[in-house]
Amino acid sequence: MRLNKLRKITFFIAAILAGIAVQAQSGIDSPYSRFGFGTISALNQNSRQQGMGGIGNAIGSNRFVNPVNPASYGSIDSLSFLFNAGLYATSVTYRTTTQTQTGSHAQLSYFAAGFPVMRWWKSGISLMPYSRTGFNVIVPGQTSQGVRYNKLFEGSGGINKFTIGNAVSPLKNLSIGLNANYVFGRNTNASLLYFPDSNYMATTNVERRLLTSDFTLDAGLLYSLKLRSDYSLHLGLTHSFATKLNVRREYLVQSQFGGINGGVTYPVDTIVYEANRKDKIDIPMGTGAGIAIEKQNRWMAGMDFNWQNWENKQVIGRNDSLINSWNVAVGGHYIPVHTAISGYWRKVTYRAGARYHQSYLQLNGQPINEFGISFGASLPLPRTYTTVDVSMEIGQRGTTASNLIRETFINFTAGVSIYERWFVKRKYN
Repeated sequence: MRLNKLRKITFFIAAILAGIAVQAQSGIDSPYSRFGFGTISALNQNSRQQGMGGIGNAIGSNRFVNPVNPASYGSIDSLSFLFNAGLYATSVTYRTTTQTQTGSHAQLSYFAAGFPVMRWWKSGISLMPYSRTGFNVIVPGQTSQGVRYNKLFEGSGGINKFTIGNAVSPLKNLSIGLNANYVFGRNTNASLLYFPDSNYMATTNVERRLLTSDFTLDAGLLYSLKLRSDYSLHLGLTHSFATKLNVRREYLVQSQFGGINGGVTYPVDTIVYEANRKDKIDIPMGTGAGIAIEKQNRWMAGMDFNWQNWENKQVIGRNDSLINSWNVAVGGHYIPVHTAISGYWRKVTYRAGARYHQSYLQLNGQPINEFGISFGASLPLPRTYTTVDVSMEIGQRGTTASNLIRETFINFTAGVSIYERWFVKRKYN
């Protein structure tokens, strides 16, 4: 048994290390990540939840950790230890009225663990992306003297969120939870003005780096009501508190030769350089609600609504036409038969869902909205409670109206959910 645990832990650590390696290979994410605070995902990170449209406000489970509602930690078995980890990849097609291009992005999607402290007190930790920045856009132009030029906009990086959460159960069927989040990371935005017809004209490079390091808080409530012996109704509320993130800014403007298409850069003159300038970013309050109905070991269906007050907020002095964001999601899962003697495919958990999201961006008078339809499954490993979780989402973001870009994406997530009973004293060795 100890060897079996060791193998699972080794597999879990390997998944984390593989995810970290993939994270370093981030490519194009979205041209819209140039604005605001980057692309803030409206889809919950866990592969199980992604397969159900991202619902999570009213979901508590003793099989996976759900940081979306910290009160959900109260559903963790008092004799168990949970590990979850997953990798995320997306393939995107970008379209304007005249052009089409493809891109991709891959990274560690999530890492989470949950465990009991007392019978009435449960805890969870997690690490997942908060926002992503990744774009590469060339805008051609011509001077009044007829000289052609290109302006290259590039961005990379992202903000991560490390969470330590706790939940207590003061009353039967009621859990109250709080997440303390450490938000950290780096975003780089650069623009390069160059002349494609000449190698002897100096280019102008402008680079902005934003380094984030601060704390935020989330709270949640989860109430579960037994309707009949095997039916339950779950109601959830979440709230993220407004905060001002401490950030440091670096700003560089220099003339140079080269530096085009990853070539060698030869600086000529530094025009402006500002290092470690302290600033703050307003992160507004947000709230969410969810409802789910479940038949034990057979099916579950739920619905979420989330809202965040981004209107009139600024990111480092730029408004970027931010508006209030909201999203609605529906989804559920189904298990054909849940018995020890069932055939393998009848013990697989199947999932489906859909979501619609109004992002916090409005460009050229057009809200940047997205929708997606998702599917997923949990594949149980023999003689264990461990599962391999997979999900796929097909969707669209943005529009080609007003000279904007429409993105058609396919998102993939593959993860592992490890369940171990670590707090049982064995009678036999």
